[in-house]
Amino acid sequence: MPLYLDEIWLSWDSPARAKQVLQQFGGMARGDLPYPEGVTQVAGPWFSNEEKKIVLVLDIADHAKTFAAFGFALAHDLIERRRLTPIVDWSAVAALADAL
Repeated sequence: MPLYLDEIWLSWDSPARAKQVLQQFGGMARGDLPYPEGVTQVAGPWFSNEEKKIVLVLDIADHAKTFAAFGFALAHDLIERRRLTPIVDWSAVAALADAL
């Protein structure tokens, strides 16, 4: 299962735009956001209390398939940027340590 820590910085410049963007991404919390094929939300979403940022964990079979969805969000100024970080279970780290 290829897991990714997904950090999505949101874009808004007014309270009205903040409301619109937050409502747009509210589907993540309700479980009705249509993810691309092969993408499953494993944990989250959480919202940062320090930045306009959503944090979640996704299982992504092929992260290239998420390009269109996030390209659309960038083009429509819903998000400023995204950082997708591959993560592994600690057992993989333990196996690495044993192999060293």
